[in-house]
Amino acid sequence: MTDSNSNKILCFGELLLHFAPDSDGDWVNNQSMKIYVGGAEYNVASALSKWGNSVKFYTALPENYLGNQLESKLKNENVEVFAEKNSGRMGTFYLASDGDMQNAKVIYDRFPSVFTDSDFSKLNLEEIFSNVKWLHISTITPALSENAFRKCLELMKEANARNIKISLDLNYRASLWQNQNPYEKISQLMPFVNVLMGNIWSIQEFLNIPIEYELNGTFDDENLLKQAEKSASEIQKQYPDVELIANTFRFTKGDEVNYSATIYADNQLYISQKYYSDKIEERVGSGDSFMASLIHGKINENPIQKILEDAAKVAFKKLFVKGDTINETININEL
Repeated sequence: MTDSNSNKILCFGELLLHFAPDSDGDWVNNQSMKIYVGGAEYNVASALSKWGNSVKFYTALPENYLGNQLESKLKNENVEVFAEKNSGRMGTFYLASDGDMQNAKVIYDRFPSVFTDSDFSKLNLEEIFSNVKWLHISTITPALSENAFRKCLELMKEANARNIKISLDLNYRASLWQNQNPYEKISQLMPFVNVLMGNIWSIQEFLNIPIEYELNGTFDDENLLKQAEKSASEIQKQYPDVELIANTFRFTKGDEVNYSATIYADNQLYISQKYYSDKIEERVGSGDSFMASLIHGKINENPIQKILEDAAKVAFKKLFVKGDTINETININEL
């Protein structure tokens, strides 16, 4: 049973350094580029903390001044840090603001890193789960190492035994799953999941639930909604503890973007408002802000339609905020 004082959200994942060179290559002559702190679970934790939630972040950090500085940054954001400290380096990736995490423009440099090399044995579960009411993980983390996958599974089993809600983001990165079968690992995590986010394509990749409707590749295709409902319904048949399934739809063409989302809950498909812009500023972190909004809305017991509309609006607004995390311009309590 969860403690009556439980009020914290626990996120487990790798903290990353995001190097953001400009697309034109001016950084070479200027010998300067933007560096952001990122990582899927950290982006979620950061947003939740900014909205007044009590957050824990469980990760691995290098035992040096860089790790200490990053730990201080998180603490300054009111995020409680639980870090396995080891010798090693931070994981990094390179991506310009006009690049997308899901295409070839992202360059990962995270193998090995202090996180991928960690055995996650130094911290005990009682300390990690003290006063926790929610656990969040993304499917990026179990792809990083066998130890990381085993830790995800252990944390989910422990959270489930303590009646702690569990969310999973099905964010698919093909380059991280090379020579691995995503379904083999993620299907072991799914029996413990209560809130799931992804899209019809990541559901197909991770859960072997096929796209059965013919899609024309446009944002206004009615079959997108039909497939979202069918995929979600099939998920609940296979994994009955999943009470909410969110699908996001982001279609970009050049700088243009069309955005919408759905939630399937209580045997009903909820559909968000549609958003459009002819200019997009940032492609990183939008999905993480959507996930944070789902958690925030569920914890506050908001109606499903409000949870969906808030999440879609937050995720769309993030497309115009540079860097991996939201800033003070995106306040879920003042949308």
